[in-house]
Amino acid sequence: MAIGYAAGNLGLASARRERRNVLLQLLLRYEAWLDARRNAKALYRMDDRELADIGLSRADVEVLNVASWQDHLPATFSR
Repeated sequence: MAIGYAAGNLGLASARRERRNVLLQLLLRYEAWLDARRNAKALYRMDDRELADIGLSRADVEVLNVASWQDHLPATFSR
């Protein structure tokens, strides 16, 4: 009888662990999205001279923006 309880508890613990992992992955993706958004806003606020100082052009900023949101699409929709 104790074996049945132990097996049941192991299954429940792994289900909880999977839910925590899924939640953690969602939070990490959200944090990465916020970080990318913050970086894109900073690049858009820069004028052309400031962008040239770091080796970028306005067109490069546009390409980075398009690439960043497409990276979050499912594989069937991404580039």
